[in-house]
Amino acid sequence: MQTIFLECGSVRLVPFSPSDINFVKDLHADPFGNRCTEFASDCTIADAADLVRSALQNQADLGFAKWKAVSDDGRFLGWAGFTPISETSEISLNYCLSTEVVDQDATLAMRLCSALTGWFFENTYFSHLVAVIRTDNRDVRRVVQNVGFCHRESKVIEGMQADVFQLFSPSMQSYLMSA
Repeated sequence: MQTIFLECGSVRLVPFSPSDINFVKDLHADPFGNRCTEFASDCTIADAADLVRSALQNQADLGFAKWKAVSDDGRFLGWAGFTPISETSEISLNYCLSTEVVDQDATLAMRLCSALTGWFFENTYFSHLVAVIRTDNRDVRRVVQNVGFCHRESKVIEGMQADVFQLFSPSMQSYLMSA
């Protein structure tokens, strides 16, 4: 039985395995998928292996990570989850779904991000969550803003020109509203 970290309708977020490297490489070969990450050119096998390896390591170390998004029948749809940002010691929400998946279900990304933020604040102690988005990625920007993230700053993170959006935990929002 495979561990399911989150269910969002018919989509399940499950841990990556080393056998997923080619799925990740193919996903990131798509220009849309490539815009979801820091890779400036096509994702190589080594890049895909690093993504899978770091996701597995983050899961072991932190209890959360980027997870593989699969359909009811086990079809690879992309990935979604969380990435530690070494430069700021924050956690970033991010996702990458295939163009075909987004075309078939335009609201899936927003539903996944909403469910992930809920999961994050229920299962961690963090006061806020960020979303680091390439400046040219309007689609992901629209998704995180619809989920409730607000623009915090624009900067270069891990070599990528990015906009940083932030969402406070429900308890931090309550605290800020009462101050």
